[in-house]
Amino acid sequence: MAKLTTSGVVRDLLTINPNMSADDVIRRAKARGIKSPEKSIRTTVYNIKNEFKRKAAAAPMIARSAAHETTPPKTAPVASAPAVSVAATGTPALGGVLANVALVNKLVKLCGGVENLRQAADAVQACGSTEAFLQHLELVASIRKAETK
Repeated sequence: MAKLTTSGVVRDLLTINPNMSADDVIRRAKARGIKSPEKSIRTTVYNIKNEFKRKAAAAPMIARSAAHETTPPKTAPVASAPAVSVAATGTPALGGVLANVALVNKLVKLCGGVENLRQAADAVQACGSTEAFLQHLELVASIRKAETK
């Protein structure tokens, strides 16, 4: 079994979500078996975040027009769930809640389980927005398509 290092685990956690708070990273690192003191983990978090910021600042920015030239996905879009309406009493309409639950249940089946869907939701959040995630998804799809040829 590979030995876990503090910096390796922290880097892995921050790669998934660079905006994760230091307290969350410490909690998750400890859950993964890191025995380092909290102060040491916190210092590592700040160092790696600063490294990520330096790399992001040095990376060339992609032209905005190029980012919008992605082709729409070939799969059928998932119908968005109706917005949950709130009655005068302040309770959500049952139909809206059930529609949202049905949509999430459908996505759980498509993703192969709750944990897979949680990871997908984390990926969307890490990208910053649904639009940014879809751009990354298109890039991955084009790479995977090129690999299969």
